[in-house]
Amino acid sequence: MELITTFKEGMNDLKKYKSIVVGIEHFSVGQDSAFSIIQLEKIVNKSKETNTKIYVLVNKMIFDNEIDLLTKTLQTLKDLEIDGIYFSDMAVFMVARSLDLHNLLVYAPGMTIVNSQDVKEYLSLGIQAVELANEITLEEKIEIAKNNPNQVGVVIAGYMLMSYSKRKALSNYFKEIDKDVSLKDNFNLRLKEATRTGLMPVYEDNEGTYIYSEYILDSFEFIKQLQTAKFKYFRIDGIFLCNEMIDDLYVAYSSILNGIDNNYSKLIKEKYPQYIFDDIFYTTKTSEVK
Repeated sequence: MELITTFKEGMNDLKKYKSIVVGIEHFSVGQDSAFSIIQLEKIVNKSKETNTKIYVLVNKMIFDNEIDLLTKTLQTLKDLEIDGIYFSDMAVFMVARSLDLHNLLVYAPGMTIVNSQDVKEYLSLGIQAVELANEITLEEKIEIAKNNPNQVGVVIAGYMLMSYSKRKALSNYFKEIDKDVSLKDNFNLRLKEATRTGLMPVYEDNEGTYIYSEYILDSFEFIKQLQTAKFKYFRIDGIFLCNEMIDDLYVAYSSILNGIDNNYSKLIKEKYPQYIFDDIFYTTKTSEVK
């Protein structure tokens, strides 16, 4: 079982991590840091010295005019001998299969993988793993993992994507209220929804608008139970989180998984009081969460 964490610009000490996931320009969404192919090559070369596994995020919606660039990019990833590719569009699978690269794929579509049959169907394509929806309960996650040992992964920490639209919602909003706001790489905006008390991170890029939960998924209470099932990996998603906090979460969860628990849950929440943590989806079905 691996613990995989987001790797961003400024996180230079690769030897801290056994496995990282890296966003790349043009084909990564749901990340606030994306590397060029040249930068990725440098990271991969350095990872060979530290024995760090490298996963790459290729999770945007693919259109016909992007197939040639996608093919070139996947061929480069193959040449670099990376360890895995997260994807959500089946076009990535089709191109990867043509390059004999499909065995490196991890299907991570977000909210849609919620049962063992779905997992088995995608695994039958010859990919290496499937990532479960964040929103299903602890019991459901463990049951699916036991039915598909060492072939499913879950996110254990990070903001959860709640809504995505191809529409440029923020651009349209600021145009409507006649306010000039730069949206390029602007990850500092928050929404206040009428029935919620928290602030929901929101951003817009060329692919559309993304709205996230007002809280960070908190797995500290349940991580030992998750560990009893045969998951392939646990993943920390670092969007909207500072590098120091990503490091602290990685140290905390890796220590707990190795049998060392210095009350990390309390320490993390005391160090970062500006963040809200919640674990409601572990105990409550999605249909019951208002």
